[in-house]
Amino acid sequence: MCEFCTSHGEGGKWYENISNYTREVFNQVNTDEGLATYMGGFRRAMENDIPRAYKWKKRLPRIYKMIAYPRVTEYMKKIHFGQIVPLKQMEDLMDNFSTFVRLPCICRRITIKQEKRYCLGLGMDMTHVLRDVPDFSEFETIGLDEAKSMVRDLDTEGNTHSVWTFKTPFIGAVCNCDRDCMAYRIEREMRISRIMFKAEYVAGVDPDLCTGCGQCLERCYFGALKLDRRNDKCEVLQEACYGCGVCGAVCEPGAITLKDRSAV
Repeated sequence: MCEFCTSHGEGGKWYENISNYTREVFNQVNTDEGLATYMGGFRRAMENDIPRAYKWKKRLPRIYKMIAYPRVTEYMKKIHFGQIVPLKQMEDLMDNFSTFVRLPCICRRITIKQEKRYCLGLGMDMTHVLRDVPDFSEFETIGLDEAKSMVRDLDTEGNTHSVWTFKTPFIGAVCNCDRDCMAYRIEREMRISRIMFKAEYVAGVDPDLCTGCGQCLERCYFGALKLDRRNDKCEVLQEACYGCGVCGAVCEPGAITLKDRSAV
């Protein structure tokens, strides 16, 4: 059981605790004005603060790793972080809500200079806040079926799915990330903070079904799969696996399945 489940899960997975999506929990940790200010600063943080931190990390790598990295990580745990949730569990979670707000993806606007709508607001109605934040004001409201169809299509494309806090434990958004996502770059490429935490699941490969085609290796963003050339079978490096499950979407024999991380 992860640290967030222990603190905010009431005995289960913390993101399945529906109270964490409510106005009541939001009011305990945040305000509408505070949320508007934070979201209004996203572009500045991505364009200025993150490159500055990366610059210091490259200049003083040992000091950054020992001092800055853990401090930034602890700060993000309190303010804004995500945890990966595989497709099936994400769909089950979405069944608790009837409407969603589809948002412009600020990450892709900055990283690839394209307009993508890969983000979903869910739970507490935040539209009165979003309409006053320029980068997010062009939102649209969609229903459950359309939202689930969107997430399934993005899963097929290879996007991981995750829930995100806006002052923990309030969860306000679902994101669908690939290598163009700023969270991925912060976590995996720049390595300036932990911000995208592993799922409560981990992948496994059935060697009897695996054909060694290697498609899953191309799909994995996290370097968690390898090909054992002695027997031409793929294997999961479980400590590296983020449990997103998108590798399984391209496994035609169905050799890849997810297991509860706590049991592995």
